[in-house]
Amino acid sequence: MRLEIKTWELDPNFKYEIAEQPGGENITYCFQCSTCTLGCPITEIIPSYNPRKIIQMSLLGMRKEVLSSDEIWICAICQTCSERCPQDVRISDLMGAIRRIAEKEAEEGKIEIKSVRPIFDKAFMHQVEKYGRSYEMGLSLEYYRKVHKGLIASMMAMRKDYGKLGMRLFKKGKMGPKSMLPEKIKRRNEIKRIFEKIGD
Repeated sequence: MRLEIKTWELDPNFKYEIAEQPGGENITYCFQCSTCTLGCPITEIIPSYNPRKIIQMSLLGMRKEVLSSDEIWICAICQTCSERCPQDVRISDLMGAIRRIAEKEAEEGKIEIKSVRPIFDKAFMHQVEKYGRSYEMGLSLEYYRKVHKGLIASMMAMRKDYGKLGMRLFKKGKMGPKSMLPEKIKRRNEIKRIFEKIGD
């Protein structure tokens, strides 16, 4: 694997910026042994995915390339790499730290995130904050509306996608009359207080 590097575009402080984020503290401990990549279950589905390469690029200061990369959104945060890393780099947490920097840069208009993963993550967390649990119908509506930008386009996309998944979701009770309205749970106010505390 070769990285094409333009030295004048490198940011030597990028690794320290990551290290200041919760979860990114141990980035400089990585000595590129590849244990994270060799044990990653995602690489069985996407062979090109390489967390070691993302860490290497981050250490080299390839800020723009890392933050604009779709690969930082592929990690499933399963913690397999974190458990096996001999240097306790905690790669899953590290990916979260890099993602937070990327989202901030995107909000400021400095980079464009092409992955839909952050849209899904925000929609999921919004449903948990609102209902105290995952509400699949609400999650689908919010996600599709944001991805396809418009009610008609989102409804058409849902029709196409749910045509394939609908029966499986119906059998698992995720679709149907009972799933149309969010299930009421006890102590929902406690969930809201958690989100309020995080937002402070």
